[in-house]
Amino acid sequence: MESQSYRDISTAKATLDREALRDVIDLALWAGQLLLQHGAESEQIEQTIHRLGTALGCDWMDILVSPNVIAVTTISGEEFRTKIRRVVGLRVNLTIVSAINRLTRRVQSGELNRFDTRRELMRISSIHSHYNRWLVVAWVGLACAAFARLFGADWSAFTATFLAASAGMVVRQELTRLHYNPFLVVIATAFAAGLFASAAVRLDTTATPRAVLAASVLLLVPGVPLINSAEDLIKGHMVTGIVRGITGLLYSFAIALGLLLAIQLMGVPITAFQVARGLAPPAPLEDAMWSAIAATGFALLFNVPVRTVVGCAFLGAIGHGSRTLLVSGGMGLEAATLVSATLVGFIGAAFARYWNTPSSVYTFSGAIPMVPGVLAFQAMIGLLRVAAAEPGVASAAAFSDVGIVVIKTALILGAIAVGIAAPSLLVVRHKPVV
Repeated sequence: MESQSYRDISTAKATLDREALRDVIDLALWAGQLLLQHGAESEQIEQTIHRLGTALGCDWMDILVSPNVIAVTTISGEEFRTKIRRVVGLRVNLTIVSAINRLTRRVQSGELNRFDTRRELMRISSIHSHYNRWLVVAWVGLACAAFARLFGADWSAFTATFLAASAGMVVRQELTRLHYNPFLVVIATAFAAGLFASAAVRLDTTATPRAVLAASVLLLVPGVPLINSAEDLIKGHMVTGIVRGITGLLYSFAIALGLLLAIQLMGVPITAFQVARGLAPPAPLEDAMWSAIAATGFALLFNVPVRTVVGCAFLGAIGHGSRTLLVSGGMGLEAATLVSATLVGFIGAAFARYWNTPSSVYTFSGAIPMVPGVLAFQAMIGLLRVAAAEPGVASAAAFSDVGIVVIKTALILGAIAVGIAAPSLLVVRHKPVV
């Protein structure tokens, strides 16, 4: 069907008066604000605002989504209104993203009018975590400990990682509740987790010290902004994609700073974490089990709807498990990540259609086990080595090593994003609207 202009569409709708038009733009902006605040990618925000506004009676919506501002012009007949809303307090809450998705469907079906929509948005805005605080602490600690096992850690490292990550999660919850700056929260959380991990090394309780430190801070991994960044860039939202990518990079530096402070305070040499001694990664079935546990922990951290937790765990097992099998069969890590992330993307899209939820509810948690935690850790340690090295050949070689690891990390993150976005890129194609 050919694209239509808003003038063609407007002939089928009654013109809204100025007050009704103002109400519609407020409601559409409110929905967009909630999506931007809680982890949605730019295209989803644009589509939701447009669908909600036109379903409530507007002829057309022109939308601009930036990293912390949404601008909307709404048109009805000869009337139009333009409004801008600044968005602050960014955090991930996928139950809210899912609730906005359901609300939009109900409005489009004619079930809700403007007044019902406002009541629903008020209810959605008040949604907090489904999960008890201490349940989240325990599951996040277990998720990071599961990552340690995926990295080849022994059971002593598993226990140390659980304790370190759980302590870090408590610090994160408290500082977030007190509304501290997000970067300061990351530094303090990494410092707290790093203290526990460093203590395990100082006491010589594990033969795999690197796994402890690398896994204990993975509760802070900026997976959502980095994946959203790559998806935005792929789909043409260049400014927002770049800003989200830089934000993820800054969070990574904050993690490195917190770890550095903890290592120096505990007197642990950086070289103690460069080589993991001992165990090989787990067998494929065990790999899938630990991956499912890791995905479940992050599902609770992202506050996914309760009914979707099992699906998140399943995708975690499928994604990381299939990548492990492909790598063991001789495929390169980057290519294997792309194949596995694509599998996660299509299964997540199928789950989304069946249960009427955004695919990101499943794919974000399912993709987290594939995030290159060890490589990112190596990059952070490499940067610390570069900073500590004397100028000359040694520092140049260290910097070259860091560059290679950073490139591999970026390629893997890009592969995850492309794979997750594959269903919308290959199956759902939108004609340009004029």
